[in-house]
Amino acid sequence: MAVNSISGKMNRMILTEAQRTFLDEVYYAVIATLNPDGTIQQTVVWYLREEENIRFSLGSGSIKARNLRHNPTISLTVEDRQRYLTVRGTVELGSPSNDLRRRLALRYRGSPEAAEEYLANRPTSDAMASARITIQRVYGQGIR
Repeated sequence: MAVNSISGKMNRMILTEAQRTFLDEVYYAVIATLNPDGTIQQTVVWYLREEENIRFSLGSGSIKARNLRHNPTISLTVEDRQRYLTVRGTVELGSPSNDLRRRLALRYRGSPEAAEEYLANRPTSDAMASARITIQRVYGQGIR
């Protein structure tokens, strides 16, 4: 993580090949956001990597969404019992994405049929939002 001396903005972190490979494996992630009173709120989420960003879907009226609208700082941790990787960065909330929801369901449910069945029993996309984490720092154990 570095600050650009000209713009003063945080530079985007580039993942290593080993970090990309680990994040592409199917594990649950835990995200942490800040409540207005400064306490931490954690939630388990499905995620996927898109290039050097992490994407997930969330309820537009959820505590996570409220916290991220107030303060876009986030951390996401993925572990597999032997290794872990944590990314820290900022989130950009976007409009609902049926494509993202379908890709997440397929990733975690394993087949198009199971993904469609899952989506048919979930809230409509109108009640959802999409999130994109811009990674500013990466650290962990067992992954370089």
